[in-house]
Amino acid sequence: MKKRLLILFLTIIILTSLISAINLEIEKDPVANMAIIELNKPAIINLEITNKGSSSNFEIYSLVGVELEPKETIFIEPGETESIELKIYPKSTPEFYSFEYKIRDENEDIQNDNLDINIVHLNDAFEFSVDNIDLESQETIVYLENKGGHNLEDIKAEISSVFFNQEIEFSLEPFGKREFKIDIDKELAKEVIAGNYIVEASLIIENKTASLSSVMKFAEKSGIDTVENIEGLLLRRHEIEKRNLGNIPEEVVISFNRDIFSSLFTTFNILPSKKENQGFNVKYIFRKQLGPDESLRVIAKTNWIFPILIIVILVLIIYFAKRYSSSKLILRKKVSFVRTKGGEFALKVSIIAKARSFCEKIRVIDKLPAMVKVFERYGTIAPDNVDEKNRRLEWTLDSLGEGEERVLSYIIYSKISILGKFELPEARAIYEHQGKVKETESNKAFFINESRNN
Repeated sequence: MKKRLLILFLTIIILTSLISAINLEIEKDPVANMAIIELNKPAIINLEITNKGSSSNFEIYSLVGVELEPKETIFIEPGETESIELKIYPKSTPEFYSFEYKIRDENEDIQNDNLDINIVHLNDAFEFSVDNIDLESQETIVYLENKGGHNLEDIKAEISSVFFNQEIEFSLEPFGKREFKIDIDKELAKEVIAGNYIVEASLIIENKTASLSSVMKFAEKSGIDTVENIEGLLLRRHEIEKRNLGNIPEEVVISFNRDIFSSLFTTFNILPSKKENQGFNVKYIFRKQLGPDESLRVIAKTNWIFPILIIVILVLIIYFAKRYSSSKLILRKKVSFVRTKGGEFALKVSIIAKARSFCEKIRVIDKLPAMVKVFERYGTIAPDNVDEKNRRLEWTLDSLGEGEERVLSYIIYSKISILGKFELPEARAIYEHQGKVKETESNKAFFINESRNN
């Protein structure tokens, strides 16, 4: 009988002990399971605690590398449920951290539980990405996402790449995502080769800096623009320019064809890459690898003035040579200075007539320049006619055999001293050769007087 009473007493004590022990039902809802070290932002877990025991005062704490809030005692009536916002301040380095925490009641009874949090640096608290672009793009879109559950305000950001540089200010709600349109610098984009490029974002939050980066693809595009211009006649200018309008390197070729003659008078602003002789033509080839917005500009100048002058000179030479060779009577005129007793200006004029073949009925005519008179003493052959009114002298020769020559001379003078260049006109001869009437002229004769005293 006593044994049964003892067993019953012990059972009542145990049941009473079990009823009074800590008994909590805990549901965990992460509000911000990311703790940011630089900003001292805690991870936040919402605990829904239902008290199924008899205790009512509880303390939450941990013996590992975190600090927990609230630190004060929590009051939960038996049978009641309370929502507790638990803030977890880690003391360890960035990592995915799982730890044990404890809840203790006023009877020093303890209930254990586990929590998982993510400890990160400020750089890892964001998701940063950028839309791809091409040569036609006017803008791109930058995306910034707050991966944690913390409200971040007064964020100053500088976003930069080879295509743009822009500063923005904004705020991010917990788990919020923002989009920003960034204008592309079209002039810079023209010079950039297609490929992947780093876009960097520098964020300043509460005087702390986060450095983010993302990859943006610059899509390939090819295109060569050709401009050709031809101008001028005697000075021919032929210009060809090829420009790379794409964003990938491309090789371009410019060629000019010239015949052998015109190639002698053609010059280029740059040296050709290759020169090919193709029969009576010459081909000039210019080749260059062009980067984005680079160009190859070749100017060919053909100067036709020199060949035309050469042709004119050759034609004149041929003309006068032919005329000289066809003339059977050659006239040559020369002058020489004569000193006089009275100091007048006087010149001796000589006309040499030479026959290349037999000529007859020869009449030589010479005109007198103004301001001079003829001295009435002549050479071996006196003129047949002196026309003072028309100021001309005439000689008549019956004939001249092949190689035979005659010298016709006379003296002119002037009372007025003549300075500088004194010119005498051509003498003219009319004659017959093999029954045909022909005509020839002499050269002009010049005398330069540089002194006033003769």
